[in-house]
Amino acid sequence: MTGNRNTPRTLVVRRMPFTFDDDISVQWNAARPEWSYMVNGASLTMPYLEPFLIRTMKKALPQFQDPALIQEVKDYIGQEAQHYQQHRKFNDIIKAKGYDQIEALEKQMLDEFSYLEKNKSLKFNLAYAAGFESMALTLGHWLINQRAYLFGGSDSRVASLILWHFVEEIEHKCAAFDAYQAAYGQYWYRLYGTFFAAIHIMKFSRRGYIIMMKKDGAWGSIRSRINVIKYNLRFLTGIAPKLLHSMLPSHHPTDIDDPQWSKEWLKVHKRHDAELAHLDTNNLMTPIGTRFS
Repeated sequence: MTGNRNTPRTLVVRRMPFTFDDDISVQWNAARPEWSYMVNGASLTMPYLEPFLIRTMKKALPQFQDPALIQEVKDYIGQEAQHYQQHRKFNDIIKAKGYDQIEALEKQMLDEFSYLEKNKSLKFNLAYAAGFESMALTLGHWLINQRAYLFGGSDSRVASLILWHFVEEIEHKCAAFDAYQAAYGQYWYRLYGTFFAAIHIMKFSRRGYIIMMKKDGAWGSIRSRINVIKYNLRFLTGIAPKLLHSMLPSHHPTDIDDPQWSKEWLKVHKRHDAELAHLDTNNLMTPIGTRFS
């Protein structure tokens, strides 16, 4: 969703018909098990991160005067609520596999986000939200551009969840940024929020996948550890150009054009939401709009 920086942006709150069954494997991409663990670790953070973002944006709403921004923020809140609810369902399947230490990690996440909410200023928490969304925008581009490599041949239920989530991260790329700019607009503080949020959420994601890999005996494998490093390097080099752009003083999310595949996904959803909940992971490079026309 690109265009003039002042153009009102209409977001859609989608209730996707995902199915998460007990037979979903922790290594849902058998060809890339370490990548599976890393995505699982990131998913564990969503039911704690996204409610924090929602509460932050709700607290900021009274500061806004522009009706279009107010509506955009409300729709952003609706999308984020759907995200963490769907991730919680998936996470419950993963946790049921016997990863007892995840409970302690979840408590730590709950405690830290509660601390930020109670002890940090609204300015800080809104900068965190804007910073996280800048990272999520760049991550969404990377996931979509690399979708065949990262999700090819994997469990459709998980791949569809992740790609839906980040199509919507790209769609609502302006909400938290515009909210922070309207309320505060201080450049260096926004930059601080970006660095803090990125390090904070990656810390928890890493702890999550290490818990799972240790229990399954994968963390002790040199090959697995090397693969984790490779995926991290691929991720960091993939997101770096757009993330650096987001740190420029003149940056606005509309400066970064959306991937064609995400644009097609949004169009297809109007007619085929059930199919988008079960993507053909053996055919991810085919333009999505041609399959459901």
